[in-house]
Amino acid sequence: MTLFFPAYAADAADAALSEDPDSNELVSIGLSVHKPNYFLPVTISRYTSDGRKRDEIKFQISAKQKFCGFESWSGYVAYSQKSFWQYTNLRDSRPFRENNYNPEVFVRTRKFDGLRVDSGIEHESNGKELPESRGWNRVYLYPSFYAGDFTFGCKLWFRIPQKKKDNPDDPKGDDNPDILHYYGYGELSAAYLHNGFQLSTMCRYNPLHKKGCFSAEISYPAMPYGAMVMIQYFEGYGESMIDYNVHQRRIGIGIMASR
Repeated sequence: MTLFFPAYAADAADAALSEDPDSNELVSIGLSVHKPNYFLPVTISRYTSDGRKRDEIKFQISAKQKFCGFESWSGYVAYSQKSFWQYTNLRDSRPFRENNYNPEVFVRTRKFDGLRVDSGIEHESNGKELPESRGWNRVYLYPSFYAGDFTFGCKLWFRIPQKKKDNPDDPKGDDNPDILHYYGYGELSAAYLHNGFQLSTMCRYNPLHKKGCFSAEISYPAMPYGAMVMIQYFEGYGESMIDYNVHQRRIGIGIMASR
């Protein structure tokens, strides 16, 4: 999860750090951007477990809807989706290899002295049947702090336990009981935003199992209508649900519609 305060164009980027992050509502009913929205038509991934390379289109869509608001806090329902499209795989008729669905409900405190806190519950899954089904539910606490051009955050989570499978074909059991070995129990994020240029980073690590990941994104508004050129890099575990336990390295370039 990339930490940021949204902005749509270079002249608004710096102001976004000092304004209410909900000021970028798309319509008056309270719909606004949640996580970054982007489209990467060129990505190359290396699966270091077997050395395979894979070129795919990767994109993410995300929005949140305010359902209540008070002086000190607001409630939201949000939806994000990350997809991996094998557009060059003619043999299999250009399939979507993986879609990750991520609905959530959370409460956000109004920021004071540069601090805000999100707390909520979220679900993430890939919507597939066994044996490729993956999914989990978690509650989280996500404080973030900004100072000048810098923003820092720490998202901590607790996985809601699921019933252990009686056998591998049990549809009601836990499809990925070891997922915390690879995702850990939280993630740290940091961003630097200045004159429209943004560098954002995220890392996760489980010291007991020595598994984790690191990602970095560079974006700059150099396109019409506030769209941004974007370069993304990912290294480690958990880029997608289906491959949560496979070490991957991916680099991609494309367009970011919103941070």
